[in-house]
Amino acid sequence: MDSDGSRRIGSIDRAYEIVDTLRRRNGCTLSEVERETALTAGTIHTYLATLSSYGLVVKRGDVYELGPNFVTFGEFVRNETPIYRAGREEIDRLAADTGEAVHLFVEHEGKGIAIYESFGDDAVGLKYHMENRERPRRELHCTAYGKAILAALPEPRVREIIDRHGLEAKTRNTITEVDRLLGELETVRERGYARNDAEEVRGIRGVGAAVLDGSGEVAGGISVSGPVSRIEGETFDSELPERVVEVANLVQVRLDTEDYR
Repeated sequence: MDSDGSRRIGSIDRAYEIVDTLRRRNGCTLSEVERETALTAGTIHTYLATLSSYGLVVKRGDVYELGPNFVTFGEFVRNETPIYRAGREEIDRLAADTGEAVHLFVEHEGKGIAIYESFGDDAVGLKYHMENRERPRRELHCTAYGKAILAALPEPRVREIIDRHGLEAKTRNTITEVDRLLGELETVRERGYARNDAEEVRGIRGVGAAVLDGSGEVAGGISVSGPVSRIEGETFDSELPERVVEVANLVQVRLDTEDYR
């Protein structure tokens, strides 16, 4: 039983634990997986052999790595996500127009998952963004797209997310007090966009807006990020917010009027 009383299948839990270990370690020997988990070597070997038969794990020498079939699963999920199909072209256009990094995220279980990102000619931190693509989920409270998404959710849901994941300080600018974050989210609702003032990565600012679907539910969030040296003054206060909100509205209209569902 899970904490909420739901039944769980132990074999799937164990398979996920092994797969996640291989992902985090970028490949492991059997003995390394054994040290990372509470499973015996024999059990691990059986799971690895089964996963290998489906192309989900490959063995190179003594090291087990995630297999290529995960790529096809990921591509399928992304391609079937409505906001990706509705927003991809607009994200590319916004990146080209601003020259910065543009992100399309969805919320899942209180964290953000990158569905698509596009990089303009002046975008910085490409290595950081690429590495973050391998992180399954990212915090919402310290990002522009995340705060935009939180502001569009009911407050009980926001509090539930905070209780579950906390408000970890990423930089000295990160909002770590519940009341202050709730006040920030109210400001986001009033002005229609969110700002990240070097709250996730020092020296990087962002502007984000939420995208709603036809039923008024949060479909995802869009943000533009770049160095403080460029995203300042009118750019930070009005130019980027206007562009981000415009793109979010265009994607929302596409979701409502075209066959992306």
